[in-house]
Amino acid sequence: MSKQAEIYNFIKTLKPNMPDFDENQNLLESGLLDSVAMMELVVWCEEFFDFAIDTDDLTPENFSTLKNISDYVETALAVK
Repeated sequence: MSKQAEIYNFIKTLKPNMPDFDENQNLLESGLLDSVAMMELVVWCEEFFDFAIDTDDLTPENFSTLKNISDYVETALAVK
């Protein structure tokens, strides 16, 4: 399973009845995730992919969409 699919599957567990969403949908602006769920996602990424996310990297550019998150994880793992 791809990293993006793993992340998507986890995001779907964060809220009951989470609707489907595409990789470019803004997760916060659309109301799919709130700030607490976003932090759960960050912690899950660190644990599941086994790397530390620098607080400077917690930006909308890295965490606003599924695509941004998966791109960030791919890049972080490549330099790990």
